[in-house]
Amino acid sequence: MKYIYSGPASGVTLADGEELLLWTDSEVSLPEDNEWVMTMIARGHLTPVITEAAEITEEEEEIVHGS
Repeated sequence: MKYIYSGPASGVTLADGEELLLWTDSEVSLPEDNEWVMTMIARGHLTPVITEAAEITEEEEEIVHGS
């Protein structure tokens, strides 16, 4: 999944050995089920990128729930 990073310039090595450099307002692809990713979301440093497909899915849910 893609996220927007907002925080100080930083680097991280994920459990699978992948190393990433993080820059403020940069878009990064990260695994959703990673503990570090979940922590950074909770701290407000990562924000999921909303794609059109995700928006359509949410709209479809509203239509199903609204009927």
